[in-house]
Amino acid sequence: MAVTSDIAPDEPGLLLEFHEVYDTDPDDLWQAVTSPDRLARWMAAYRGDFRLGGHWQALDTDGAVYCDGEVTACDRPHGFTTTWTVVGEPPSLLTVVFEPDGERTRLHLRHEHVTQPGYGPGWHAYLEALAGHLAQPEAPRDRDAWLRRLGELAPGYAERFAAVGITMGAVDD
Repeated sequence: MAVTSDIAPDEPGLLLEFHEVYDTDPDDLWQAVTSPDRLARWMAAYRGDFRLGGHWQALDTDGAVYCDGEVTACDRPHGFTTTWTVVGEPPSLLTVVFEPDGERTRLHLRHEHVTQPGYGPGWHAYLEALAGHLAQPEAPRDRDAWLRRLGELAPGYAERFAAVGITMGAVDD
């Protein structure tokens, strides 16, 4: 299966929803998206405590905090909700749900109140990178490959955003 997504206006901003089925069980997928050592191999460096009421921070390549949040709901290994606040942007809300699908696991990602359209191709590219991480868990993060994929996805997302009346500016990670 390939990453699928839906885009809708949301007040304020956008509602982005992504779906993918991964070749792993819910517990392994939970570990891949919540443990800092594994997140660093496919997304970014993270630190913090991923539990109900816990706080986390995502770090840029120079070690500066670019995003932080608080876990507002947590049901391991079924899913979680967290605030998502990138420096300079209003807060948004991220919900991730894991469902068994035979011997695989279906991931549903819902990001509410997004104010930057770049999150569309960004999340899509990250969820593809997650599949690569699950296939080769010890491989290091390939930021250049992620950036190339982001650039490939951006035009299609720009068209989709335009179809719902949103202009997509520059894409940043």
